[in-house]
Amino acid sequence: VFIQKKSKKVLNYLLNNYSSFSVETIDSFNHRLIRTFARDLKLSGNFEVSLDVEKLLNEAVELLISKAGEHKEITKTILQFSLEKIDEDKSWDISKEVAEVAKLIFNENSITHLEVLKSKNLSDFKKFKNKLLHKKTFLEKSIFKRSSEVLEKIFYVGLKPEDFLRKTLPNHFEKLTKGNYNVYGNKLLENLQNGTVLYKANATENVSSTIVALTPFLLENYTKVKFSVFQYQLVLEILKKLTPLSVINLVNKEIEFLKEDQNILPISDFNSIINAEIKNQPAPFIYERLGEYYRHFFIDEFQDTSELQWENLAPLLTNTLAQENGSAMLVGDAKQAIYRWRGGKAEQFINLNNNSTTFPF
Repeated sequence: VFIQKKSKKVLNYLLNNYSSFSVETIDSFNHRLIRTFARDLKLSGNFEVSLDVEKLLNEAVELLISKAGEHKEITKTILQFSLEKIDEDKSWDISKEVAEVAKLIFNENSITHLEVLKSKNLSDFKKFKNKLLHKKTFLEKSIFKRSSEVLEKIFYVGLKPEDFLRKTLPNHFEKLTKGNYNVYGNKLLENLQNGTVLYKANATENVSSTIVALTPFLLENYTKVKFSVFQYQLVLEILKKLTPLSVINLVNKEIEFLKEDQNILPISDFNSIINAEIKNQPAPFIYERLGEYYRHFFIDEFQDTSELQWENLAPLLTNTLAQENGSAMLVGDAKQAIYRWRGGKAEQFINLNNNSTTFPF
């Protein structure tokens, strides 16, 4: 009965103060903010909002591919991308593959990184690739040289592979000299650090003492070679991603052209625009420009709120809670944030409850 009476009272209050009541998505609220601050953001006052980012992406991809055969460097990049996708046994439809990797452009968590690439051109990517290839060759030679020196040292002190337990240590460096770098899944490092289990149980005193004396040298070189191998693997991963990144950058430039040419603003840009400009404005000024003031906030499905969205809303909520009778309620399920829907993070929601956030609850 109490709940019924309370609900009736709330409903009656809402109906009598409906002009002060607003239900909208965060994107809708951000749209109003951007419209209000269009002049400050140097945006055209009559820009159109593009809700269909996939359509915009496909247009940009088609525009890029249409340049193949006309622009030498773009043609080489697209051809290289196509060949790499064939090697990966991906679709023969190059437009589909380009559009697939370029979806990263509209991922909020990638915006900061992609901004760094905007000023780069294909020549920059080519120079960087050459540096990586040089680094790759240098690391291969370094790994081979140091591994060979270890094997030579082992033989120089009179040891044979059979003197080591299961030949593990000499086999490790032998594989490295042959370019097999997938050798770091055993307990060799732990044994070197502890100085145990490096030689056979029935080893002679001469063999065991020689191996013990050699252990610091083996540990030092094992560690240095391991570091070089990990650097090598990192270089390989970067090389693998370099062509797709250069293609993403090309698509991004076409998207920027379409946005300006068609006077459109993708809805995915809202949060980053506000984060870069409007969020630094004092909350009262934002309210003043909007022409209304919110005293109570209720955010549902908070686990789907991205970091940028939250950073943009936090100043408004902070200001509201600092006022008399201001309130904020956030509702959500942190477990659902594992799906990363629209950039939501479980940690962001959980931190609100463990006082590790800067938000003043």
